Amino acid sequence: MGLKLEESEKQLSFDELNEFSKYFNKKIPLSFSNFYMEFNGGYPPENGRHNFFLLGGFNSIKYGDVTIENIYTDLVDSFPNLKNMIPFAYDEGGNCFVLSLKDENYGEIYIWLMDEKELVLVSKSFDNFITKLSQSY
Repeated sequence: MGLKLEESEKQLSFDELNEFSKYFNKKIPLSFSNFYMEFNGGYPPENGRHNFFLLGGFNSIKYGDVTIENIYTDLVDSFPNLKNMIPFAYDEGGNCFVLSLKDENYGEIYIWLMDEKELVLVSKSFDNFITKLSQSY
């Protein structure tokens, strides 16, 4: 069974997704774009099982109270080393999952451990991240 999210924000248009890509001035991986065309943020269903990453939810693009764009601006202001890393999700402890757009690790998924101020590799790609997460449901 594939991953389904609850309480996603307004669905994105192709133009809005292109605008988002221009915000980072980098090519966004197709798997990430496709995921956000289907789910603009949201939460994994509460089915009594813990998901593999202890993921709390996905941040939305453009719509909602706390958008990826706003989180990114705040993160980069405080931690310049997170430039070109999209904060797309968070765990139950408030740490950020980020998608790297940097040349040296493009497409890889990391978790930014807020207290330790440390990046830890989680997955080699967004597809693998979603596949592992989907296996929890």
